Formats: sequence, C-alpha cells, structure tokens
Amino acid sequence: MSFKTLVVPGMLLLSLSGCGYFDLDEKQQLEQAWLAKNEQLQLVIEQIRSQGLDAVATGAEAGSVAACVAGKLDSDPLGEFINVEGSLVESAQVAELLNELQGLMEQDISFEMVSNLLQKGADAAVYAKQIVADQGMEQGLESLQQMVASSREFASQDLGAHFQQLLAECQ
Repeated sequence: MSFKTLVVPGMLLLSLSGCGYFDLDEKQQLEQAWLAKNEQLQLVIEQIRSQGLDAVATGAEAGSVAACVAGKLDSDPLGEFINVEGSLVESAQVAELLNELQGLMEQDISFEMVSNLLQKGADAAVYAKQIVADQGMEQGLESLQQMVASSREFASQDLGAHFQQLLAECQ
C-alpha cells in the first residue's frame, strides 16, 4: 500500500470527526440506550419512524401507549422531528435549532453553507432534510414558521428533554 492510500483517507476521517460529522451516530446510540429502558416506547417510536405518525395514530388501540404517544406528538408543534434518529437526546435548544433551520431553508444552497453545516455537526441539516422530505421546501418553511410561533413556551428547553418529558407522560 502506498503512503497516499493510507494517509489521505485517514486525514479525511480525522477532519470529518473533528468537525462533528459523526456526532449523529453518538446521538443515535444514546437514543437507543434511552429507549431500551422502555420497550413499549421503543416499539412505538420505531413504528412511527417506519409507518408514519398518522398510520400509528389511526391503528393504535384507544388508551394504549401507542395512542398516547401518537396523540402527544401529533398535537406537539415539534412532533414531526421525532422521525429524526437521535432527536430524543438532541441537546440543541429548541429556539436555536428552529432559528438555524429557518435560516437554512431561506437560503440558497451553497458550498459555504454546506461547509458551515459540517462544522456545526450537521444537526440542523438533518432536521431540515426531514422537513423538506416530508413537506417540500415551501410547505416546510411555512411549517417551520408555525413551529417557531407555537413553541415559545419551551423555546429554552433542549429538543431531547422536550421529547422525553412529552413521552414520559405516556408511560
């Protein structure tokens, strides 16, 4: 093996990990550990992520954990973020995350913006991608503005703590 074959990928890996690119995997692991404490919640979250919130809400038996979780998330302004793996342990404050997302969705995509996202750990990009995938850019921006307006009461709380508090009411 040549020097370039070993050093170039190693430097790339080191630079990506240094700017927080792999933080999401850590969040996913922390989330799985948190969910492992309650098997019912874990199953419901997995169902919501695979089938969608509406499908789980429709198919859930009244009074069940699934019905409670689906109802809480459906009525919560940030409920759609549950689809992002790691959101249950996301430490970003709600207000900061929403402001960052709004700024992202209002800008044209540029190399500088992508570079900035990698430096910030790409958390906002993951949430923005989820919104755009679910609703499209225009509807996603409108939805984001509604989230900002309706989430003022817990704006200083971090997203993970907000979700954990919400889901604890269903246990």
